[in-house]
Amino acid sequence: MESKAWWISVCGLDCSKCSIHNKTEEELDYWREKNVDLSKIKCNGCRSERNDNHWSPDCELLDCCVYQKHLEYCGECFEFPCRKVEEWVGDLKHHQVAKERMREMKLIGKEEWLKKNFY
Repeated sequence: MESKAWWISVCGLDCSKCSIHNKTEEELDYWREKNVDLSKIKCNGCRSERNDNHWSPDCELLDCCVYQKHLEYCGECFEFPCRKVEEWVGDLKHHQVAKERMREMKLIGKEEWLKKNFY
């Protein structure tokens, strides 16, 4: 079993609360109305394999943070918050919350942030 920290995505979203990951009825109803095959509605978080078990395998933030800069979280980056993060946040409330998680991480450091929130 992964720690709760495993479910915090590189951008700060809490994947454990995601309606796609949890396949909530509301989420499934949304896709049913669009006649989408419900077996395609799945995500095991951005720390899972980047294949068809990940909702956004081509995520620009994931690519930048993990594969280009070899970090675990955007909040570890000296450029945070960068243009990519700001564009991703937009007007979405849950993205704004995620950015604030990463802002706090940057302020107090990853280890302290993880200890405060998960251990």
